[in-house]
Amino acid sequence: MKNIFLVLLTILSVVITVKGDELDTLWYRSTSFVNELDFTPDDRYVIAWTNAIEFWEVQKGVEEFSTPIETVGDYNFNEQFLVFAHDSTPKLLNWQTRNLIEGFEKQEAFLGRIKTAKSKNEFMATKGHHPKLIYFWDINQKKILDSFEITKEFEKDGQRWGRSIHEYDYVGNNDELIYVIMDETNDVLQNIPLSQRKQHYYVNFYSRETKELVDSVYSFTNTNEQFGGFNKMQVMNDRTKIAWCHRGGEINFYDIINKRFYNKIVFDDRDFVEPSDIEFNKNNTIIGVSKSSSCCRYIKIFDLQSQTLLYQYNVGSWNQFNFSNNELYFISSISGFLSLYPKHWVLSNILSNNQGNHNFTLSPNPTTNRLNINLNSNGYEYIRLSIVDLLGNEVGLIEEGLMNTSNYQKEYDVSDLPPSIYFIRLEIGNEVVTKQFIKE
Repeated sequence: MKNIFLVLLTILSVVITVKGDELDTLWYRSTSFVNELDFTPDDRYVIAWTNAIEFWEVQKGVEEFSTPIETVGDYNFNEQFLVFAHDSTPKLLNWQTRNLIEGFEKQEAFLGRIKTAKSKNEFMATKGHHPKLIYFWDINQKKILDSFEITKEFEKDGQRWGRSIHEYDYVGNNDELIYVIMDETNDVLQNIPLSQRKQHYYVNFYSRETKELVDSVYSFTNTNEQFGGFNKMQVMNDRTKIAWCHRGGEINFYDIINKRFYNKIVFDDRDFVEPSDIEFNKNNTIIGVSKSSSCCRYIKIFDLQSQTLLYQYNVGSWNQFNFSNNELYFISSISGFLSLYPKHWVLSNILSNNQGNHNFTLSPNPTTNRLNINLNSNGYEYIRLSIVDLLGNEVGLIEEGLMNTSNYQKEYDVSDLPPSIYFIRLEIGNEVVTKQFIKE
């Protein structure tokens, strides 16, 4: 039976195009508002954290499972469970068997964002609105271990200030530290004139065990004249470095162990408001940045070392995005839709969609066994025809040599190729032309 998903893929691909070169999405599905996106460790499913944990099968784009939540969670240290909360109660979900594990006590208020340690079976979360406490739970014993308290009110410059917890997570090779982003504001507790209102952001680092302050990094200050948001902090994969979106179009990189800034990405302020999300691939070699311009939102993919722009997605109101573990895919949420892409930033470096004056067609498409290649160009020319996969790897050489291209026809057997999306790459003269086909 024909794979209906693959047949529909060619229709759905016209809904979203990227960078003007019309490389297809793999699928495009309606869902609820997405708070965060991830993949299962085996990359078989997309995890969409909406008002539920939604499992979307990567190959078919079908939602196979969901369970309701009240807050976004994370994988535990060995990635056996997804840790989340529902009805003010922490819970565990075995993502492989879909079994739900209870045993935690119901709390007196709803839980905030759950952050898990990566070296031990522990997680942290706040409770209720405007929290001043961060609690730590032992996942094995299913009980609260201890807590960390911040001072919510203090005097400064003759004014009463309010302090709140903006964000938090574990950091360090062995989760020996936690960071807490503090938001200090002078207009919460008393009526301060608009011209005198200030909002300071700090990143404070505390010992997980003793709760002592070991480092503090001033980020920026919001005033009536100069405003920016602390939108996203990202712990990098060695967990000794962090990066965050900064006021004025910057991403700062900070070394926690050596207590120093070591890198910065600066964007053009003319078309830039604030970065709203940043994500790294698993090896910290690629960074994706979601940005807002005066007319729309877009995502830029950079090589982290050289800061070279590899690719840019220009479509829709972006919300969240993430890379798959095997780096074959890129998932995003756009205006209430999930969209799964192949790795376009590799393809854009290897493939060109310049059609020139060549009449270059493929049929049937999709195909199961035979692919007919037709070319009508300028007579005798040297050509090279090859098959390229989604990673840009050449998986087959079809033809190479001096050919009469005025009415060139070639039937090629693709039955041995695994089902996927491929490209026929035509090198002719000084041009490179590509055509996509689907192998069912």
